[in-house]
Amino acid sequence: MISKLAFVDLETTGTTAQNDRITEVGIVLVDTDGIREWNSLVNPGRPIPPMIQSLTGISNDMVADAPRFGDLAADIARQLRGYLFIAHNARFDHGFLHSEFARIGMDFRPTVLCTVRLSRKLYPQHRRHNLDSIIERHSLPVGARHRALDDARLLWHFWQSIHRDFPAEHILATLDTLTGRVEWPDYLDPELPDRLPDTHGVYLFYNESNLPLYVGKADRLRERVLSHFQPARRASAKAQRLVAQTRRIEWVETGGPLGTLLQESCLVRQLAPSHNRRPRRIDAVAAAWPYRGPIGIKEGPIMHIVQDWGYVGSARSDAEVHDLLEHAKAGFDDEIHRILRDRLSLVRVLELFP
Repeated sequence: MISKLAFVDLETTGTTAQNDRITEVGIVLVDTDGIREWNSLVNPGRPIPPMIQSLTGISNDMVADAPRFGDLAADIARQLRGYLFIAHNARFDHGFLHSEFARIGMDFRPTVLCTVRLSRKLYPQHRRHNLDSIIERHSLPVGARHRALDDARLLWHFWQSIHRDFPAEHILATLDTLTGRVEWPDYLDPELPDRLPDTHGVYLFYNESNLPLYVGKADRLRERVLSHFQPARRASAKAQRLVAQTRRIEWVETGGPLGTLLQESCLVRQLAPSHNRRPRRIDAVAAAWPYRGPIGIKEGPIMHIVQDWGYVGSARSDAEVHDLLEHAKAGFDDEIHRILRDRLSLVRVLELFP
């Protein structure tokens, strides 16, 4: 079963993370060492509307001398790191924390579980899954409603209740479906999931002998790479073997979807990874190249260089473009021709002939 759980609740000045701010954070941490609680009022830097004060009982006077979120951020991030983030209507709580962290230049990307969705999945016979309905249905002990720590405690009590109703294996399978839970192996760099970018790119898996196992492509590198380590998606024996054999992961940001296709095709042909299908070999007649020389295709900060229906490479600077052109050896490639023939009319082409 999952060994690190963080039940989280927030109180805020309103409902939109872009315009409103947090007024209180409550966390219940559950792990193999036991149960720990943490909470703090937060000075939102703006008045709390009277209606919100009435609902939560948190007044402007109460938060006047409370720390700002930036003063608490490092402590909150440290406590939640590596824990499953569990909240009711988690999009709200996670969204507010993500926005607050972003404002001070910090990343916040936990695995998130919404107890509204969990309740719907486990108890489909019931129509209502708001927190008050769950309290009544499961006879949960109630402290001060709409205060962060007390509501976080309610989620911990709900978690205990579902384990009385369902086997642990059923709950774990449900969590895998709802969260895309990742089982990150001990033999891989533990910091790599946090370093993976949310950009277009290709990624490479290598085995313990440093031989390439697999080249994959992604619109969002982090999400796609981590999906290989999600039990819910790792059904086939081949997928399980790939994860078991992987000892190193690299990636290349490509600037956009076209660069991703070009890089993937190039790397699969060059490295012949054991888990990729072999490229098709087509005895095609070289199509006429419609330009006077090499061309550049710009995607974001990256320029892709192509000549005679062959992929030369990608560059981020004029110096890199010059170097690629000076050492260009690409010739007709049927796969690159297939990728580009219907796309060149849709992109801006820069002719790079002398």
